[in-house]
Amino acid sequence: MNLSGDDILGLARAVQADECRKSFYYFVKTFWAVIIPEVPVFNWHIEYICKELQDLSYYIVNRLPKPYDIIINIPHGRTKSTIVTIMWHPWLWTQDPRLRVISNSYSGDLSLEHASKSKDIITSDLYRTLFPEIIIRHDKSGKGSYENVKGGARYSTSTGGTITGKHAHIILNDDPVNPKQAESDSLRLQANEHTKTLSSRKVDKKNTPMVTIMQRLHDDDVTGYLLKQKGDKIRHICLPAEVSDRVNPPELKERYIDGLLDPVRIDREVIAEAKIDLGSRQYAGQYEQAPSVDGGNIIKAEWFGHISLSQFLAIRGRAAIHFFLDTAYDEKKQKSDNDPSGILAACLLQNYLFIFHAQKVWKEFPELMRFIPDYVKAHGYDGRSSIRIEPKANGISVIQAVRKYTKLNVTRTPAPTDSKEVRLHAVSPKIECGRVILVEGDWNEEFVDEVSQFPAKTHDEYVDILVYAINYLLDDNYEFSEDDEEDVLNALG
Repeated sequence: MNLSGDDILGLARAVQADECRKSFYYFVKTFWAVIIPEVPVFNWHIEYICKELQDLSYYIVNRLPKPYDIIINIPHGRTKSTIVTIMWHPWLWTQDPRLRVISNSYSGDLSLEHASKSKDIITSDLYRTLFPEIIIRHDKSGKGSYENVKGGARYSTSTGGTITGKHAHIILNDDPVNPKQAESDSLRLQANEHTKTLSSRKVDKKNTPMVTIMQRLHDDDVTGYLLKQKGDKIRHICLPAEVSDRVNPPELKERYIDGLLDPVRIDREVIAEAKIDLGSRQYAGQYEQAPSVDGGNIIKAEWFGHISLSQFLAIRGRAAIHFFLDTAYDEKKQKSDNDPSGILAACLLQNYLFIFHAQKVWKEFPELMRFIPDYVKAHGYDGRSSIRIEPKANGISVIQAVRKYTKLNVTRTPAPTDSKEVRLHAVSPKIECGRVILVEGDWNEEFVDEVSQFPAKTHDEYVDILVYAINYLLDDNYEFSEDDEEDVLNALG
C-alpha cells in the first residue's frame, strides 16, 4: 500500500497523540517548548512526579474513591508548578475532557498566570492537532477561568479569595503562602483556613483529591497543618536539595547524585549562594524542607561583627552617618506601661552596615525635641546625613517640629505593614552573613541582648531601628571589589 505524505504525517500524529495519552511524562516532554523557551533539563524527579500524578489520575478519571491526597515539598525553581499546575490539567483533559479543576496560589496574578499557560497549551497548534475534540468555549474563555465544549473547566483563585459556586474533580494548591506571608501568624492562619475552604469545593469528598505543592516555610504552614490533620491519608513527597533523612519516600535517597537532588540546576555553588542570600533559617525551610519551630531566636548574637572606635574612624573616610528614630514613648501612657524611644546612628562602607551608636531615650515630646539635635550633632551629623523617623506614637509631631524649628534633614519613614517578626526575619540573612558590624561601645551589650532575644524581651526598640537601617542602607544588588572587601576585613582583624 502506497501512503501519501499526508497519510504518513497523520499516522505519526496519531501515534504521538496515543503516546501522550498513555504517558504524562511523555506529554510533558512533548509540550515543554510550547510554554518554556529554555532547553529543558529533565532531572529524575520530574519523571517521578509525573508518574505519581498519573497514578492518582486513574482514580480521578474513573471517579473512584481517592487513595490519598498528595503533598509535594521541593525547592523553588524545580518545575513543580510547570508540571503540576500548568501541564497536568491539559493532560487530564486528554483522559476525560469533562473534568473540572480548581487551582490556587498565594496571589491572584500567579494563579492567573498558571491557568493562562495551561490555556496556551490547550489552544496551541500542536494540542489542537493531536486532540481536536478538546475545544475552549468562546463564551466561557477568561484568562484564569474557562470551559471546554465537553463540560470540563478550569477555575482559578488565590489564598483569601473566593470561588463561590464552583466545584471540581481535582484541586491544585500551589504555593498557598509565600515566604514573607509565612512569617505572619495571621496570614498563615488565613492560608490554612483557605485550604479548608478549597476542600469544600470538591465534587465528591471521597473521590476528589487535593494536590499541594510548596516549599516548606514554617512549621505551621499549609504542609504542617495538613500533615497534622490527616497525615495518614496523605502521600507525602519530600525532596530537599541535599540528601537527608527528610527525603520521602526514603528509597529516593538512592536517586540523589553526589548527595544532590538536581546537580545540574542546584549544584554546590548554587547551594552556597542560597545559604548566604537566605540565611540558615530560610535556607533550611526552602531548600531542605526543614522549617524551624517558633520560639527559637531569629537573630543570634554571634552574627554581629565588632570593630573598635579607632578602627572605624580609620576606615570611615567621608561616609555619611544616618540616624533612625523609633518614637515609641508616649506621654499619655503611664510610665510603667510605656516604651522608650530609640535612636541609632549608622553608616555604609562597601555595603557593610556599621552601627556607630544606639541609645534608648525615656523622654516625652518637649525633652525629646531638645535631645535630637544634640544627639545627632554629637554622633557625626553633617549636610549629607538624614534622620528617618517612623510616624507612630508622637512621631508625626516630632517630624513636624524638627522640620519647623531646626535645619536638620528629617524624613518620614513609611509605616510598616508587616509585623516586627516578619520584618526581622526578612533582614536576618544580611546579619547572619556578617554584613552588620557594631562599633564597640557601652551600648553594645544591651543592643545585642535585645535583638538576639527578640521577641522574648520586654522592649524591642532596637529591633525596629535596626530593621529600618538595614532596609535603607544595605543594597541587595551592590557589588563591591575585592579591594573594598579587603579594607573592611582588615579593619575587623
